[in-house]
Amino acid sequence: MRKVFVVLVTLILASFIFAAGSVSLRLNPNASWSQTLTFSVRQWIRVTWDYDETQAFAIDDTSYTATVGNIEFKSNKSFKLYYGIGNTLPSGVNVVSVKVGSVVLSNSSTTPTEVSTKLLSGVLEIGFNPEVLNVENDFSVKFDFTFLPF
Repeated sequence: MRKVFVVLVTLILASFIFAAGSVSLRLNPNASWSQTLTFSVRQWIRVTWDYDETQAFAIDDTSYTATVGNIEFKSNKSFKLYYGIGNTLPSGVNVVSVKVGSVVLSNSSTTPTEVSTKLLSGVLEIGFNPEVLNVENDFSVKFDFTFLPF
């Protein structure tokens, strides 16, 4: 009898912990009850980037741009993104644009690029200022992409 009492008390206490409230229904002659629940789906973003990591990318000497394979940003919800440059470039050299297909990406956290279609894909093109032609050695650029909810 004592075990039954302990189990019953445990179940009652558990129902109080997990219940958000109580309801009392009068059956004359019938009763109904409804409850609205809100569910959240976590956002995910998948980045697929096809390029040769061992390759040095040629910069066009008239447009000052380099293409770096195909990139795809895909999400289950709309999102925003912007990029930053994570290291020091050679003296006088600046990244002036980053494009995915025909979309120019923002480098500002206050005005990020909005991707309302949940998909942004195309050829990744990096644009430099003309001083890039004065650099004598190969150099690396680290890009930091930041994703935000829409």
